[in-house]
Amino acid sequence: MKVITIILGVLLAIGGVYCMFAPIATYATIGWLIGASMVIDGVARIVMWSELRKTGNASGWTLAGAIVSLLLGIFLLGSFVAQFAVDLFIAYLIAAWLVIGGITRIIAAFELRNLQKTSGPFAGSGSWASILAIGAIITILGVLCIFNPTAVMISVGFLLGLSIVTTGVALVVAGINS
Repeated sequence: MKVITIILGVLLAIGGVYCMFAPIATYATIGWLIGASMVIDGVARIVMWSELRKTGNASGWTLAGAIVSLLLGIFLLGSFVAQFAVDLFIAYLIAAWLVIGGITRIIAAFELRNLQKTSGPFAGSGSWASILAIGAIITILGVLCIFNPTAVMISVGFLLGLSIVTTGVALVVAGINS
């Protein structure tokens, strides 16, 4: 088992390095993974529906949802345009999340400033100015990502690769220490 763990860790680390050097290709697999997940979900729910049907507890809506999931998953797996649309949607979703997260930090900073004015400088935790600066930076990054979704794709692809590398290294270390 020790050797298998080390081999899997090395393979993961190598795959992660590849992902880090090909972040767009890595990110582009997200749409495919969603399509594959939809197909698996559809098939599993159809099987579940058929089992429930034997006991008389099957719902037509469950079957309809399963069929829709299966058909959309097959469509997504078969269409690079649909996969790209999903990938692009996720990039814009991340950009919007950054903008909203930055704005909420800016609002929280001003609320903290007001709290510290009325209750003293030690009320609340942290410096309102640092929270304001972080919120402004996150908001600016989010706006830049809206205008350049490729930056999001590269960042997410690179971070996925980095995560895979660290998981691979952890497996190698676990294999050596076992």
